[in-house]
Amino acid sequence: MRDSLIIVLFFAVGILLSCFDLYPSGLEQFNLSFYALCFLMFCVGISIGNNPHILLSFRRLSPKFFLLPVCTILGTLAGCYVSSFFFERHSSVDCMAVGAGFGYYSLSSIIITQPPP
Repeated sequence: MRDSLIIVLFFAVGILLSCFDLYPSGLEQFNLSFYALCFLMFCVGISIGNNPHILLSFRRLSPKFFLLPVCTILGTLAGCYVSSFFFERHSSVDCMAVGAGFGYYSLSSIIITQPPP
């Protein structure tokens, strides 16, 4: 619970600093949120890779256990595709891109808002 409150506190402080223009000028041009997310994913990868119990538990899993995440992915994308017919302003690709976040809304929103190269 304490860790969640710390995360929410940092989020709220970021919003307040942004609302009152109290952050360093030019900070938004460095795309800091993308690099911070990449660093966090790197840290998660290191923590999983350093834990031998997690790696052993993955090796012990039967291949049929991977059907659940695969079906979840396919079902979510299919549902987003069908729901795109109800939203005239958004294409099916846009709806599926939002659904592809699978709960990681912070990551998918950053990726979606990036302009194409």
